[in-house]
Amino acid sequence: MSMRLVTRVLASALALGLLGDWLLETDAFALNVFVGIAALMVSATLLVRSEGQGMPPWVPALMLVPPLVAFGLVWRAAPALGAANLLALVAVLSLPVLGTGRVRLTVARLTDYAAGLAVTGTRTFAGPLHFASSQVPWHEALEGLRRRRATSVFVGLLLAAPLLVVFSGLFASADAGFERALQSVFNIDFESLIAHGFRTAFVGWLSAGYLMAAINGAGARSEAWRRVEWPRLGVLELGIPLGALTLLFTTFVVMQAGYVFGGEQLVQNSEGLGYAEYARRGFSELVAVAVLVLPVLLVANWLTDRTNPISCKVVRGLSGALLIPLAMIMGSALHRMGLYVDAYGLTQDRIYATAMLLWAGATLGWLGVTVLRSRAERFAFGAMVSAFAVLGALNFVNPDAMVVRVNLARAESGQELDVAYLATLSADAAPALASFLTSDAAPSLLSDTDACFLREELHRLLEDEGPRDWRSWNVGRERAVRAVASLELAGAADSCE
Repeated sequence: MSMRLVTRVLASALALGLLGDWLLETDAFALNVFVGIAALMVSATLLVRSEGQGMPPWVPALMLVPPLVAFGLVWRAAPALGAANLLALVAVLSLPVLGTGRVRLTVARLTDYAAGLAVTGTRTFAGPLHFASSQVPWHEALEGLRRRRATSVFVGLLLAAPLLVVFSGLFASADAGFERALQSVFNIDFESLIAHGFRTAFVGWLSAGYLMAAINGAGARSEAWRRVEWPRLGVLELGIPLGALTLLFTTFVVMQAGYVFGGEQLVQNSEGLGYAEYARRGFSELVAVAVLVLPVLLVANWLTDRTNPISCKVVRGLSGALLIPLAMIMGSALHRMGLYVDAYGLTQDRIYATAMLLWAGATLGWLGVTVLRSRAERFAFGAMVSAFAVLGALNFVNPDAMVVRVNLARAESGQELDVAYLATLSADAAPALASFLTSDAAPSLLSDTDACFLREELHRLLEDEGPRDWRSWNVGRERAVRAVASLELAGAADSCE
């Protein structure tokens, strides 16, 4: 496959992505789907013709079938009929791919249709990665581009732009001060920008995959994708986005330093940023930042031109530099979680989000030890072990029981106790709740009404799960059964009658 055709496919995918973003601003599937499918078929027809291999005479007719089916969404409004039209549309999108594969549909077997649907779906969802199955001279093409420094700078800026948009948007959602700073400079609605960016990228990704599927076709016996050389990028192409991310992360850390090290009083006194707002917002976004940086660094290392020692040193140096502000950001996230729990108590979601952040931190540290020190082959195993370690720790500490213990401790110090939330916890929390209900501290922390409510919910929890046989025996449930039985033996149920 020539680089000229690759460029045309990518340009068409970008145009279709922008069109799809505009068409999908509404939740309804109607005329927008028809227009989008028609544009996709026109692009596929033009690209197949430009390939120069000759188009079978029946392919143009097959390209008309998906828009005709999509017109059903414009014609009828019944939800059931609309769902049927969507399913039919998904099926007929494979027909042009079979046609370009020179499969005569009139004599094709069921297995040929099934194979065409599977190949089309796989290649569509693979998106631009399907270029890996084509013999594209990536090395020669990129080497030619690198001879022009301006082109390398443009590629680097092009790679940096979506990364800066995504991470800037997450930081803006995480922190009101950072959001105001960005808006004062750019006056941009970052939530809207991220939404448009993701929609454009998603539609463009699928479009690129489908266009490649239409160009290559699917024969009666599709060949396995061939292993070919992947593109390799140099100093400017990777250095610009990594350097830009490092600068962005460092700026965010500098803005956060006052809140992290200034204490609770500084947060409370900050104009426009109350303690509650600071504690409530930002943790999930910062966790997302930590998790998303991992694939960014892995891909950057993977695309580095190994034949150029300078490229390797720059990419690894910038990756290591990026880990420094990232570690501080993760510290800020943990600081926020501490404030969050102090102000509003502990929940299951907060435990699991913290566990995810700790896993991301351990994995990024392991990346620094392995990938950035030319030991990439050891990374996957260490990342897997750290994931199992975090999972094992969660099983060991029993998150639901921890929620009960922490929130009861807060209540003893005078904080409000959310009894309704405790009643929603699983059977794993039953022993801790039963122990509390029979303790001397219960009357001082719970009203009689709340105490009876918790006892009733514990009974209902076990009743709703229904009878179990030995094949579904569970330690947590067995302990819950015994805990509820201990309440009855203690006579606690009699006081609620």
